[in-house]
Amino acid sequence: MRHVVEVLAIIAAGAWAFYTFIYQEKIKPAGEPASLDDTITVQRVGYDRTRDILEVAIHLHNAGKTEIEVAADGFNVWGDRYATTVTHRILNAPYKQAVYNDYARVSHQLIRSSLELRDAAAGGQRGKHTTIEPDGVVTIPYTIVIPRGVYDVIEAQVTAVSVKTPVRRRVSIAIAHDSDGSILLRSLTPGAFADDNSIDFGLLPE
Repeated sequence: MRHVVEVLAIIAAGAWAFYTFIYQEKIKPAGEPASLDDTITVQRVGYDRTRDILEVAIHLHNAGKTEIEVAADGFNVWGDRYATTVTHRILNAPYKQAVYNDYARVSHQLIRSSLELRDAAAGGQRGKHTTIEPDGVVTIPYTIVIPRGVYDVIEAQVTAVSVKTPVRRRVSIAIAHDSDGSILLRSLTPGAFADDNSIDFGLLPE
């Protein structure tokens, strides 16, 4: 009887090991969609009397447990100008109520818009791959030089579309253009999703 119990214990331990290491780490993740977290950062890396030098960086993080390939990514950078006097405003509508006692935004201008379709995208550049291992991060920096003192706030937005590897079907990407020329990406292919993020960066002179 003791040997039977030991055999059952060994079988149970093996089953648990299979569930923990094979199913949870291999089989289950294989059935989950790609998981990409994209962020964008802005920092001033230099300036002179007439210019500000900005580094705008896209950070692509594979938050899943399987390797992914980035099919497309794009970003927009705007410059915002705010009034020099405080405006008091009250909005009292059925759908929204708000009180404003601050500096109102007076202009919103597109500075840079960029889009890249890679090999994993339909119509993308063949041979252009960005593959990311689980928990890996790829950073893509851009340098933008703007006139000093023109903008108070820089607004930056990133959108990226990823798919799990191996890529069995290239991703169809819908590209929309706003009236100011900025871009917005979305996936038309099941299993490939677009993720977007944005940030505001204060640019008052030092």
